[in-house]
Amino acid sequence: MAYSIEIHADAWADLEALWADPRTEEAAAAIDVLLQEIECDQDLLDALTAHDYGVNKTKKFHVSKWVEYWRNGANIWRLKIWELEKVRLNYRIIYAYEIKEQKYHVLAVVPREFDYDTEHPISRRIMAVYATIR
Repeated sequence: MAYSIEIHADAWADLEALWADPRTEEAAAAIDVLLQEIECDQDLLDALTAHDYGVNKTKKFHVSKWVEYWRNGANIWRLKIWELEKVRLNYRIIYAYEIKEQKYHVLAVVPREFDYDTEHPISRRIMAVYATIR
């Protein structure tokens, strides 16, 4: 069975908001291109559940478990794009992995500043979406 990726409506809305702002168009473009690239490459899809894939800028992006949620049984991950880090466009792609279906669900595209605080409205929104795919 091949991996697949699905982008939730909330994540599309996040991306559209980035496209709409000239200050974040570069981030939108990089994220859009990377998601398309990942969608077409089974090896990159497989890498989305390899904790610390791309650490120390060894690949285009870095993958990490969202550790606090992971410890509580949520299969949620985050991806950062090194190219965007260089220009201080610190956005994260937050996604979940559905093991039985071998499907990735992109839940959000968010600024790093929310700091993964579980009480932050962004985190709550992500967990609400995650609850619908479990």
